[in-house]
Amino acid sequence: MTAAPDPGTDAARARLAARQTELLTALTAGGPVPPGFDPAQVRAQAAGLAAKRRDTTAKVAPALPRLLGASYGPLFLGYARSHPQTGGYHADARAFAAWALAEGEGLDADARRSLHQWLDPAPERPPGPLARLRRALRPGRDA
Repeated sequence: MTAAPDPGTDAARARLAARQTELLTALTAGGPVPPGFDPAQVRAQAAGLAAKRRDTTAKVAPALPRLLGASYGPLFLGYARSHPQTGGYHADARAFAAWALAEGEGLDADARRSLHQWLDPAPERPPGPLARLRRALRPGRDA
């Protein structure tokens, strides 16, 4: 025998879920701080989460900070303020690079070219006939 659902419990769960969503939005997507929370504390936590996300993205895609230099950090934090992470860190790195190309102000032509190449690398070409012949004639190779 199961107990009938308690409408008061269901309503409390719905309110809690809504508050959690509001707080998560404030922490990760630049949303407003929900009533009852210290705005300074929420902003500090949001900044810490964005910095952790920036650093982790740099670890999984080390080419991005190398290509963007000193502008990587500020650009990524600008991206993170309005773009919550929806996939893994590799997907986030690709989304950031695409955003930086479209929205990133102050990127020079070299950085833009490098980001394009990083996002869409040229396919590797198989060795041509001369390279295959050289490999076949290499000394010490069994015939």
